[in-house]
Amino acid sequence: MYRVLIVDDEPWVAYGLSKLINWEELGFTVVGEAHDGLTAIALIEQNAPDVVVSDIRMPGLDGIELLEEIRKRGLDTSVIFVSGYSEFQYAQQALKLGAFDYLLKQVERGALQDTMSRLKEMLDDKRRLRAEPDSFLNDLFDLLDPDSKMTIGAFLAGKGYRFEHPHYRFISCQFPYATVTNIDQLSVTVEGIEYLSFRTGPNQTTLLVNYDESGAPITILDFITLHLSDALHIGISSRFCSSDSLSKSYQEADIALFSSLCSPDSRAVSYKDRTPAPELTGDILQLELAVKEQRATRAKDLLEAIGHSCCRQDLLIDQVTGIYNQLVSLIHKYYGSGNVTQNIEYLTYDHVARHYGSYPKLFRSLEEVFESQADMEIVLSNDQVKEIMAYIDSRYSEDLILGDVAKHFSMSVGYLSSLIKKKTGTGYSEYITGKRLQRAKELLAEPRLSVQEIVQQVGYKDYFYFNKLFKKHVGVTPSKFRKI
Repeated sequence: MYRVLIVDDEPWVAYGLSKLINWEELGFTVVGEAHDGLTAIALIEQNAPDVVVSDIRMPGLDGIELLEEIRKRGLDTSVIFVSGYSEFQYAQQALKLGAFDYLLKQVERGALQDTMSRLKEMLDDKRRLRAEPDSFLNDLFDLLDPDSKMTIGAFLAGKGYRFEHPHYRFISCQFPYATVTNIDQLSVTVEGIEYLSFRTGPNQTTLLVNYDESGAPITILDFITLHLSDALHIGISSRFCSSDSLSKSYQEADIALFSSLCSPDSRAVSYKDRTPAPELTGDILQLELAVKEQRATRAKDLLEAIGHSCCRQDLLIDQVTGIYNQLVSLIHKYYGSGNVTQNIEYLTYDHVARHYGSYPKLFRSLEEVFESQADMEIVLSNDQVKEIMAYIDSRYSEDLILGDVAKHFSMSVGYLSSLIKKKTGTGYSEYITGKRLQRAKELLAEPRLSVQEIVQQVGYKDYFYFNKLFKKHVGVTPSKFRKI
């Protein structure tokens, strides 16, 4: 039975909903009622319901805010809203934020039964996907490895698909809710455009689209507008043909998607080569001079300018990450003999998007280099260092960033990172990754746990990202490691 919490500021309405249908017959059980948003949050944390049926207008914490709190806590709870006719636009906003559906007052028995039946199908699909490691996704992961020589045509032929049109694009989408796709079977044709759809993360779906650019009834952008309206962020590869590299075309869409995550004004980003403007190159050269001469104020001003230039010039995230890593190289070059460089690490573009979310914020993080010298004079006792490491070790499976730890212990990020590097021999991110992967290897020895469950237990939300990370560090995918 799936667990349901009913939320309405009018107790008799909540009671009426609990008695309106035979919940058990549909596969649900009502575990409680709440009459305001704050109480609802407490009951959600206590009872972990699969579903919340909530009034959209409530005093204090309203339905939209309740949904936002659920998402902030990383809960995969499905939410159904009840609204009046006057709140129709409000309900539409809720759907964009990831609500499953909304029902108009007065709620009719048939409408509620239909909604719950559809929701049960979706929840059953989610449960099945969590319980069964996705062999198709594992195959796909291997094929999308940058070293793979697989072509688009060979991949499709190997899976038994025959597409007729000459052109292909990958489209990667991030949604505000968990995606459920029967990826081993889904081949769809819509208005002259045929596509395969597969899940590449808990909230991410990727489409391999086949079409004729000169003869399709609608354009790719029209297709996105009509059929991917729920997606928060979209990345589109350039055009390919069947003899082109599968991994290269996918990576273009991936780069474009992560670029969208760092571009608040660009919901959809198309991959195309972009050349940085001369002014940006000039700022980088000026920054090297400032770093060489240890002019901290000038260096910080240039970092700010570079971050904003990357935004204005609409650079893709892999280019921005390359510029950032170039600056890291400069810092190591000129400050290499001191502890100040120990908190500065080379990054990948997905790390930039997940942990920074904007280019100015990324470059501002380097300011710690110029502010940490004074902190280096602080001397911590062994007990204090042990306390810090124990704090990190007890929370490595949480979404704990270095800044949170530094704030907890009232020290700068630069000094804390330097301390961790001195204590462990690695940077903070590498240390956390090592702890998580070691725990994952231990859990893979437990056959009762699916790979998806292990991914979540060690602190990752994205199954596909974890696969890439695990293979990079261990040499094989988690599924193959389990068989060793």
